Amino acid sequence: EKEIAVWWADNPVETFTPPGHSYNLANISAKTSKATLGKAVEGFARTGIAVADAFILCWKCKYLFNNERPYTMVRRAIDPTWKPFWPAPPFPGYSSGHATQSGAAAEVLTYLYGNNFKFVDNSHVGRVNDAATGTPFKARSFNNFYEFADESAMSRFYGGIHTRQDNEVGLREGKKVGRNVNSLAFLK
Repeated sequence: EKEIAVWWADNPVETFTPPGHSYNLANISAKTSKATLGKAVEGFARTGIAVADAFILCWKCKYLFNNERPYTMVRRAIDPTWKPFWPAPPFPGYSSGHATQSGAAAEVLTYLYGNNFKFVDNSHVGRVNDAATGTPFKARSFNNFYEFADESAMSRFYGGIHTRQDNEVGLREGKKVGRNVNSLAFLK
C-alpha cells in the first residue's frame, strides 16, 4: 500500500503532476505499441483533453459539495492526534482528482489501444527512495488501463487523504468525461 501511495503521489515539487503522469502513460502506450505518428498524436490529444476536462469537473465538485477529508473527520470524531500517510491538501476532498483524471485517461487510452493492453509504468524508476518514508520506486505492471486508474485512485485512499466515495465517484465521472472525448471526431 505504501509503494502504491508513493508511486502515485505525483508531487509537482518532486516530479510531474497527476495529469503529467497520465500523459506519460500515453507516451508509454505509444512506444509500447509502436504506434504510428498519427495514432500517437491522437493519443496525446485525447489524453490531454480528457485530463483537462476531468479536472474542471473535479474542481467544480470539490467546491460545490465541500466534503471534508478523512483526516478531518477522524481527528474530530475518533482520534485528534491521527495523521494520514500523506499530508492532506488544503482543499475539499470530493471528488478525488487522481481518480477523476485517471478514469478519463483510462477511457481514452482504452479506446485507442484496446481493453487488454498490457504495459509497464516506469515513470518514476530511477528515483531515489521516497525521502519521507524510505519507500522505493518500483515499476508497476498493468493488464489494462482501468487497472492503472483503479490503483491511482486507491493510492489516495491508502495515503489517508480520500474516502472510497471520493475515488469511486471520481473514477465513474472521469470515465464519462473520457467517453465524451472519445465521441469527438478526429480527422485522420
